[in-house]
Amino acid sequence: MNGLMKRFDYKRYFDQISTMPEPIMMSELPKVKLNLKGIREYAKNKGVAMARLSKEEKQLYIKK
Repeated sequence: MNGLMKRFDYKRYFDQISTMPEPIMMSELPKVKLNLKGIREYAKNKGVAMARLSKEEKQLYIKK
């Protein structure tokens, strides 16, 4: 061993697990359709990255 290995702290691990929120079930998620190809082409034609598009521009390709 090279000294980087530490003894695993099980108490800390179980404390973190106890404070984690419950998982979200698929049935609880909203139904959304995203036209990823369309938004990618729109951003490419505009000459910007998809992350740089405004929320309004992104909403054009999201159907609820």
